[in-house]
Amino acid sequence: MRRALQAVLIFSALTQHLLHSQVPTVDEVLQRFVSALGGEDELEKIRTMTLRGTMDFPDFKAGGTTTEYFKYPDLFSAETEVHSHGSTKLVYDGHDGWQIDPRNGLTRVTGEDLADIQRRANLHWNLRLHEFYPDIQVKSHQTVDGEDAWKLEASLENSTFDFFSSTKTGLLIRFDTDQHVPNGISSVSISDYRRVGRVLFAFGAAQTAGAVKWTRKLTEVRFNEPIDDSIFLKPKQNGAN
Repeated sequence: MRRALQAVLIFSALTQHLLHSQVPTVDEVLQRFVSALGGEDELEKIRTMTLRGTMDFPDFKAGGTTTEYFKYPDLFSAETEVHSHGSTKLVYDGHDGWQIDPRNGLTRVTGEDLADIQRRANLHWNLRLHEFYPDIQVKSHQTVDGEDAWKLEASLENSTFDFFSSTKTGLLIRFDTDQHVPNGISSVSISDYRRVGRVLFAFGAAQTAGAVKWTRKLTEVRFNEPIDDSIFLKPKQNGAN
């Protein structure tokens, strides 16, 4: 009986050791992600990016269109037109963030929200994840939408950010955060990777948890086409705050 128990303990310890030895480092997971997208050299060649697609908000039975512009290093503009609800625009001009919507007019983006948009506006966000989220670490192995994935977790500005990387492809398949969601979580599934030139790009995204659920399907992705800086200029408007 004692020998059997010892054998079980030895087997358990060996199993845990093997599982631990198979867990990749953060840099290994992130590097595999970059490689899966097409490699650092190809990604760094991208200096502008224009995205166009459709948006669907199922809870509101509403849909519309979206256009996003990125210009190196960190200029960003996103305009969403929702049928019967109007247009919303979010911009980061390299220094300040602001948005315009039918309800509030022109408002500034500040604090943690500004810090987040500064990171996400960076055209090479995929290449700088360890820089932007310094304490990121591999937390566990999970099943995400039926797919095996490594969960990476980072804490920043009193918020938690979780990245789920497919063990099969190395691609990012979900991004979760509790930022902007009091007592909850925003969970965005990322899908439909397609080749654009020499890199892969996700044409599908859907927020499945959070205050407002949405689905975005891109119809057009263009790299390195001219983008006029006027797109990122803040309009002059009385009463802006």
